Amino acid sequence: KKIGFSGLLNGVLKSSVLRQPLMHATDSLARARLMFGMGQGFGDMDSTARVITGIFSQMCTFYGSSFLFPIIEVLGDLLDTKPPAAPPNLPFDENSPAPDLGVDGSFWVGIERIHSAAKAFDRELWAEQRKGSERVWEILEATGSHTSLTLAKDQRVRFFQELEERGETAILRALDTISTHISWVLVAGSENMLKNRVLKMGDRSGGPYAVPAGSALDNSNSPAVKSLTFCLRAQFVHIQAALTPQSLSAFWTALSMRLYDILGTRLLQHYYVSMVGAVNLSRDVEALRSVAMLAGTDHQHWDMLRELLTLYMTPPNALKTILVGPEGDPNSGKGLFGQAGKVQALVFMSRRVDYRVKVGNVIQKSAWVVELLEDLGVPDPTDGNVNIAMYSAQSLRNRRLKLS
Repeated sequence: KKIGFSGLLNGVLKSSVLRQPLMHATDSLARARLMFGMGQGFGDMDSTARVITGIFSQMCTFYGSSFLFPIIEVLGDLLDTKPPAAPPNLPFDENSPAPDLGVDGSFWVGIERIHSAAKAFDRELWAEQRKGSERVWEILEATGSHTSLTLAKDQRVRFFQELEERGETAILRALDTISTHISWVLVAGSENMLKNRVLKMGDRSGGPYAVPAGSALDNSNSPAVKSLTFCLRAQFVHIQAALTPQSLSAFWTALSMRLYDILGTRLLQHYYVSMVGAVNLSRDVEALRSVAMLAGTDHQHWDMLRELLTLYMTPPNALKTILVGPEGDPNSGKGLFGQAGKVQALVFMSRRVDYRVKVGNVIQKSAWVVELLEDLGVPDPTDGNVNIAMYSAQSLRNRRLKLS
């Protein structure tokens, strides 16, 4: 941790350092060929096979267990998943480099160099199906020793499996780190600004989207969302350069789901939304959805959230149509009851600022809420404990798969 990412990149992860063991290994292969023969009737086939398999086995052990594996573990350990204790000062200056959300760009450079080193290891030593390469695969094929070839193949598979597992662990730690820093910006940063506004202006706090009626609409995103999307787009450039398209898709899809869960959890547990605030929330959701769709394929949770936002933009007398469709049948499978599910739609609706009112010293449901629920013939799910996990991106995905 003393030398940090830059120390790794300028030391053990320098291209010349990564390449040196491979040069020594290929030199050993050449010497073995000269001493024991190449096979195909020339030399001692069994001795050649044993020696070449031994060299390859030693290189798998050294280049993996003693070299690349510890380095990739250190890369992951250098990441601090805990965000700063103090909330960020928003908005971030977009004329300056974007904050890294806890994952320095050098981490991704290190991941890319290890990936390149592994490919070079396979290309320079194994070289399968490369005629005339005089590397491990071709030499063992020429000896006709199926036992040695099988052993070498198994070692190669184990080398790449273990490297992949350790790489996934490091990348998952990066995902965890970015996720906690997303919460730091989106939740801690946003609510710190809101707290300051309450102290200065005396506004009641129902979250950033409980905007009083008659307030002027701002055409831009909230400072927290604007700052977060700025950081995520900068982070995406580093990740895209380091990962394969398939890995990038999986990583960014997972990040998209976590981003949705952070916003959704805060909304359903702590925020209230007015009709004016719903416009601001809709803009923020569009901005987050846009950055979430930079890569990956499964982002339908954002599409569902866009539909659910209509619950905050609609006057009470038109909510029934939004919920169950124009026929007014709760069991028709239409409206948000059909798209998102009855409980899901009602829980989201309960975050309206006018869902409950204060009468004297008692908080109770608005008259329109009681009438609407009676008309639909459904209970209010918020009368009991609400399991927030049911409203995660993964739960939405599971519901979609079940319906399909």
